Amino acid sequence: MERSGSPPEEDPHKDHPLYWRNFEGGLLEPEYFWRDHQQWLADAGYMLRPRFREDWQPSWLKSNKLWFQCEDGDTTIRESIMDAVRISDGRIVTIKRVQKRNTPWEESTMRRFSTEPLASNPHNYAIPLYDTIQPPWDDDIVFLIMPHFIRIHKHKYATVGEAMECFRQLFEGLQFMHHNLVAHCDIQMVNILMDPVPLLSETPHPNFPKRSYDFKRKVKQRTRTECPTRYYIIDFGLSRTFTPGQDLVAPVSYGGDKSVPEYKDPARAVSNPFAIDVYCLGNMMREWFIDNSRSLDFLRPLVEDMTRKVPEERPTIDEAFKRFEELLLSLSDWTLRSRFVYRDEFLVGRMYRACRHVIRTAKYIHRGLPALPTPPALPPRKVDS
Repeated sequence: MERSGSPPEEDPHKDHPLYWRNFEGGLLEPEYFWRDHQQWLADAGYMLRPRFREDWQPSWLKSNKLWFQCEDGDTTIRESIMDAVRISDGRIVTIKRVQKRNTPWEESTMRRFSTEPLASNPHNYAIPLYDTIQPPWDDDIVFLIMPHFIRIHKHKYATVGEAMECFRQLFEGLQFMHHNLVAHCDIQMVNILMDPVPLLSETPHPNFPKRSYDFKRKVKQRTRTECPTRYYIIDFGLSRTFTPGQDLVAPVSYGGDKSVPEYKDPARAVSNPFAIDVYCLGNMMREWFIDNSRSLDFLRPLVEDMTRKVPEERPTIDEAFKRFEELLLSLSDWTLRSRFVYRDEFLVGRMYRACRHVIRTAKYIHRGLPALPTPPALPPRKVDS
């Protein structure tokens, strides 16, 4: 009986000496895309790390270290995302490779929020778009250049006020998008980032978060109360933009939060994406913060309403944000300064952290640091033409 289907595609890099099957710590298949286009990116003004350059010689061959202990030894498995240094000023950036046919609105939505009059609006928490690069070999691909930010859950929250400020910014940012008739359609934890500086002493290495980007120094961490942090909403690949007066419905776009009730209804061809945004924000708050903390139960009634099964029963972002602000105003400074207690803390560790928190809080009060650490306004942003 003849087998159906096409034969497996032959690995094009199987004979390369630095391929991972031939060399421990070598390049994975997704990494070859960046290696093969490194020089083109450098000519465009962006330098990749040594591992992705054509002349790469693994550093551990000339040291006593193992490959996974070296800056150039850790692997990258995402072909669509890469970090780089902008040659003109040394700024660390993120490069995202986008296929236009799969995410036709991503570039235009990002460009809109990075262009006046929206760009300098203080309520704008969309990640800035620095630049776009169109490769000559494929009209369907575009490279989006953005700041290099980090995941918000990689560094723990010290106080209730720090978490509430994070939520406040996310409510404000999503409200700003909705007021401009943009539905994000994929609000989830991995699509919320934060600026690492000044919370961290410098931008960390993407694969070694306790080391500097150049791998020469240890990164020092402070608290969000000491260094108020700004948060950003990213990944507009599923976003939808509407025009004034247009019905706020669209074909169901399946984002990363698989618990969305609209996704589970096979008879539902269209939905209100703004109601899905409200659900996803509430569910993210519940799963990543409220359920993991002993300090935020007062938010449960709001979050339960935001995540109602019937979309029409959920509050709009305006209604949800208003309720959140009323809750925030009802909290005393002592509540906001109280320690953010994680549910998985052991008793001994909890006692130690409580003592340290009392001492640290006294210092913050003496220094006049606010209980709700709101970052200062940012300078105007712009996208390169």
